[in-house]
Amino acid sequence: MLADDCAPSHADSLAQSLRYAHDYASELSAVLADASADPDKAARLVQGIRNMLCAAEDELDALDDTQQVIDAVAAIQELSDADLFRAITDTPTSGNP
Repeated sequence: MLADDCAPSHADSLAQSLRYAHDYASELSAVLADASADPDKAARLVQGIRNMLCAAEDELDALDDTQQVIDAVAAIQELSDADLFRAITDTPTSGNP
């Protein structure tokens, strides 16, 4: 299989990172609603949210790479036999005639 076999794992990790970010945001909301909010705890929660969003972005990048492979395979599968043969045997010209 050409697609990333780890794609389900990346999707699970993405969902988990977003759940953690949501949980931290909920806790931050509660901390900030308190009249005597602890600024250090709020700062730690903000950093936790930032970390989880960065982790989610990493997982999205991996899933995007997988999607690009899937799209490329689909494009190859749509080629006629003649076009596929030409794609394999023609010498690339790098834009030169």
